[in-house]
Amino acid sequence: MAFSFDRSRIDKLSKEFILEELRRVGAKLGARYFTGREFNQHSPECKHSTVLRNFGSWAEALRAAGIDSSPRRKQRADAIPVPALFGELERIWRQLGHRPSKIEWEGAAAKYSYKTYRERFGGWTNACAQFIEFKSEPPHAPTSKRDAKDSSGNKQQENALTEAEKRSIPLKLRLEVLKRDQFRCILCGRSPAIESGVTLHVDHRIPFSKGGTTELGNLQTLCQDCNWGNGSTF
Repeated sequence: MAFSFDRSRIDKLSKEFILEELRRVGAKLGARYFTGREFNQHSPECKHSTVLRNFGSWAEALRAAGIDSSPRRKQRADAIPVPALFGELERIWRQLGHRPSKIEWEGAAAKYSYKTYRERFGGWTNACAQFIEFKSEPPHAPTSKRDAKDSSGNKQQENALTEAEKRSIPLKLRLEVLKRDQFRCILCGRSPAIESGVTLHVDHRIPFSKGGTTELGNLQTLCQDCNWGNGSTF
């Protein structure tokens, strides 16, 4: 009998078993490309290093298992259309019945990541506020003598007014009001995020026509029905 220093491992996994495990994990992850780290997380019996020893490379192993071996390219946050982002936000918001938190979003199997919204809109709260703005029809403020330029076309008087003295509400200020009021009508509690057909307005508490200023303390979030029923002018 010839003795050899080498030995066969009794725990060695066959290529057929490894391929079957790759297919199982692939099916679990949605029949898409997955990394070795993901494979380790979902395969207790076979590891990434074992796959490499048997097939030489990760891509070759995936090809042998009939799985797309091309890594998915991460879609840039600024390349995703805003309606698509807001459509997914609306779906999760309606599913939960309230504005999603970070943990709720990540646990809801959302199509786009929490980080995508933060990067695109400068923060999660900003994303939610702009979603409400998107869902609400923009208000149509009537023109005012205070805002109108004089007949000669000179805008010096208009430019001299402070933001609080102007009737129109800047977008940044509108978003602050919406965030403060939790994206709901302060009178009836309705929100376009969870109820179709609801339109939110940002309204002057003391009407502008009666000397009310355009500043955070004098602004409130009302749905269209409550705003019109209230009788105050935007």
